[in-house]
Amino acid sequence: MNKTSLYRLALRLLPRRGLHLQPLQTGMPERQGKAYQRILSRHKALGGALACFDAEGLTDHFVYGDARPGIPVAADTAFRLASVSKLVTGAGALMMQQAGLVDLDRDADLGLPYSLRHPGAPDTPITLRMLLSHTAGIQDGADYLAGIQEGRSAPALLRGDSHTPHLPGAGCEYSNFGVGLAGCVIEAQTGLSFEMAMQRHLFEPLGLVASYYPQRLSALVADARRILPPRKAANFSGAARQAQPDTGWDSPDPAHHHLYAHGSCCMDVASLVKLGQALLQPGFFTEDSLLLMRSPRGSLMTRDPALTQGLGMFILRDAAICDRPLYGHQGMAYGAVHMLFLDLESGRGIISLTTGASEARSHIMADINRALLQEWVRHG
Repeated sequence: MNKTSLYRLALRLLPRRGLHLQPLQTGMPERQGKAYQRILSRHKALGGALACFDAEGLTDHFVYGDARPGIPVAADTAFRLASVSKLVTGAGALMMQQAGLVDLDRDADLGLPYSLRHPGAPDTPITLRMLLSHTAGIQDGADYLAGIQEGRSAPALLRGDSHTPHLPGAGCEYSNFGVGLAGCVIEAQTGLSFEMAMQRHLFEPLGLVASYYPQRLSALVADARRILPPRKAANFSGAARQAQPDTGWDSPDPAHHHLYAHGSCCMDVASLVKLGQALLQPGFFTEDSLLLMRSPRGSLMTRDPALTQGLGMFILRDAAICDRPLYGHQGMAYGAVHMLFLDLESGRGIISLTTGASEARSHIMADINRALLQEWVRHG
């Protein structure tokens, strides 16, 4: 029996939780709401929000459980989005490209105080397009994983085991570090800190309550905790993060700002809906920008046969879920399991944000997200 099977077995042994979806806004049949509730309960979701939307706005919005101990999830609760942040970062980069502030195909080394080039291909420039599509030949090696805790600089990590066995452009290796470095490249090309660039060119124009620094938000940022193994303290403490000094975000620091673009964005449901709406159809983004984001740039086949990689975006082709591709991203960190996906044909989107849930997954996609997507598509 492998680790995933053991995890699923342990999950079934956990006591059932009394989970109740509180509708803040909904027009869906009661039986459909109950179906979502059963899925969330079956996958041991602790708390969170579930939302469906279309081009006109929110159609359904449910909250359940606690954001922090004794504090229920509310309409304006913000969540650390984990890897859904990559979708946000990709959208921001495209908006900056539309404004002529960044060049997706410029040599990323220009303006950086260090080089991103692969030691096996020192004459091959690395580009922002490569970083955002995981084709830059950069990986999350042991040095990167240790360096997160130790605060190692980007150039120090690049001198370690952060380059893939394959050369840039010759494969697709999903990499948090690679997308984190995309934030540093945006700093080099815009002259702004990554946070300031995202605020000016994506968050403020769309009216999003969002930041890569939880302490900058006045809304409560939810905790995240693993359900297995259980522990009293949150794995991610929203209170502790929001209590940190509100410094360091306003000036470029490409040697150390590699820890944000890939997973640290915090946002509430209403803001994530606005972003999803902007990605559904041309308007805020040009048609060319949306096509660029949705176009497959690399295959994640070795990790998940149903996924290809666009620009900061997953392209999900799984006949067991939907007979057409879905576009979006999943996030998993500290026990929280999130997703935002779009069905372009029906013009709809779905968001699920949790404070903790089953982390069981087949390949990359979490079991809970697959089940929610199947239910959502079935009622489309």
